[in-house]
Amino acid sequence: MTVVLARVDQRLVHGIVVNQWAAEVQPKRYMVIDDVVSQDENVKASMRLSKPAGTGMSIINTEKALTNFKAGKYDAQRVFVIAKEPSTMLKLLDAGIEIPRVDIGIIFAEDGRTQISKFVSVNQQEVADFKELEKRGVPVNIRYVPADAPVPFDRALEGKTIQ
Repeated sequence: MTVVLARVDQRLVHGIVVNQWAAEVQPKRYMVIDDVVSQDENVKASMRLSKPAGTGMSIINTEKALTNFKAGKYDAQRVFVIAKEPSTMLKLLDAGIEIPRVDIGIIFAEDGRTQISKFVSVNQQEVADFKELEKRGVPVNIRYVPADAPVPFDRALEGKTIQ
């Protein structure tokens, strides 16, 4: 399987992702999929500085990611996909790209989102997208670091009223 883990994390690439998750997932390629960040050379350069030796890093827009996956560019690699929004993961699934699971790291408490865990806040669209991932057979868990026990997304929503 090409994608070994998909992560929704609004910080994208940071120390926890490249240090703690690297040992857990052992990716050969980090793939950041973001239509805005992929156009910002300064941000891309800073992210590339954190890339562990012996791994590749792609910081590309959604269209390019879909094209590359469909062309088989990553077939021989263990790819760790990171995006800011769960809708990106749905686009991958729609294109036939298999995702074994989605872990949620950090979604900021901004823009009217409702906090559902220490580091995760969501809006109604994000809830709908995560539930659609689960409906399609992709487990969704909140898991900040690998040592944390996975918290199923539905359990984190219990008792919360999402704005």
